[in-house]
Amino acid sequence: MTERLNYFLETTRQISPLQFGFTAGRSTADAINSVPDFVGHSKKRGLKCCHVALDIAGDFDNAWYPGILAQLGKLKCPPNAYNMVKDFSSDRTAHITLRNSLSSKQVTKGCPQELVSGPTLWNIIISDLIKVLSNEANVKTVVFANDIMIMMQGPSLSDILKIMQTTLQTGDNWCKENRLKISKDKSSLMPMFTRNKEVLTSHPTIIERGIKIISQMKYLGVTLDCK
Repeated sequence: MTERLNYFLETTRQISPLQFGFTAGRSTADAINSVPDFVGHSKKRGLKCCHVALDIAGDFDNAWYPGILAQLGKLKCPPNAYNMVKDFSSDRTAHITLRNSLSSKQVTKGCPQELVSGPTLWNIIISDLIKVLSNEANVKTVVFANDIMIMMQGPSLSDILKIMQTTLQTGDNWCKENRLKISKDKSSLMPMFTRNKEVLTSHPTIIERGIKIISQMKYLGVTLDCK
């Protein structure tokens, strides 16, 4: 099933080139290099830039089956592959036995990383988020598995904050539609080449979401700083 699905996704180029995880020909190094490349591009244009690191809570464990099937429908997945995924994700139950009691529950989400199909099903979901966020002007989104790096550029921090506000709201709306949540504990913002952090720390969106303002972030094993 996964081989057929991967063949369809690869030949029709349905997985976003900005998803660097679980994709052939793309690596962790490619994802990491995209960050300083964006910074260099911003500097050449005389623009300021900020990075927002987000993490989807539970990622694989919360991949919602109806959402996966809806995405496959949008992508015009061939009926044979679509029906195999539909059959695979239908009528699944989880059971637990405690002493002499057995409890069962219908399972409507979850594609564990240990399963060969997990990364493919997750890429189907996350590619749609990348596509949605790519509609935002002056924004580039890079994803490695469930690590989301949103890079924004603009003539001033105030402009970037407006972009950030609409971009994060777009992300929230997408998460609600797909029964996912952004982990607030792992959300952070790193402004590049700026000392005026007061305009950031006092912004309602940052306060409401509890986003940490940082000068260093560890991204895919590499430490990046604000300079």
